[in-house]
Amino acid sequence: MALPGISTDAADHELDSRLAGLLETAHRVWSSPDERRRMRAFGWRPAVAEGVLKREWHGLRVRVSASELRAEGPDGAAVRWCANRGMIVVDGARGRTPAPEVVGVVSGLLGLIGAYERWVEAREGRKERISRAADATSDRRTLNALSEARRIQRMLQVSERTRTRG
Repeated sequence: MALPGISTDAADHELDSRLAGLLETAHRVWSSPDERRRMRAFGWRPAVAEGVLKREWHGLRVRVSASELRAEGPDGAAVRWCANRGMIVVDGARGRTPAPEVVGVVSGLLGLIGAYERWVEAREGRKERISRAADATSDRRTLNALSEARRIQRMLQVSERTRTRG
């Protein structure tokens, strides 16, 4: 479940597990038939493939299907949550060294998740926003996707500063 190219030491293991949990929850919510109406109102559009919604977001191409959530940057770096495998797959990582393009894709995807969650909260209220995640993750505690996205963004910033100093 580790995100190749982001984690380089034990301190970043928490980042990997938090990111995996957030992407899993985002995929479960976004692949839900009940969520499609909200997503369309937020700017998601049907893709050519059946059952896939797409969204352009600050240079990212994001796709959601029943089996995966995929974000691809303009340079080809991509991050995917594969639901059937229960893991993150990274294209564009160079070994265990984090590729800046991959970190950019992750940051952009976190920005999209955060913006979407803020938009839902503004439209429907905090209680409704959080209850959607509870419905999607009935097997464990409720994940507040907005606060989790912010937390992971801060962790990415700290991790990046640590890497550039070292």
